[in-house]
Amino acid sequence: MTPQLLARATELYEAGWSTVQIGKELGLGTSTVGKALKRAGVQMRAPVAERWK
Repeated sequence: MTPQLLARATELYEAGWSTVQIGKELGLGTSTVGKALKRAGVQMRAPVAERWK
């Protein structure tokens, strides 16, 4: 993932987009997006399934 894509992914995630939505928008896999955001130090939200508990 390029620095530009990472910056865009971070911006979208912080705006409330899911990693699935970001992956589709940027042409990347969901896990690629999630791993890159975590490595960049972005505070990740709990998975949706865990939010319903």
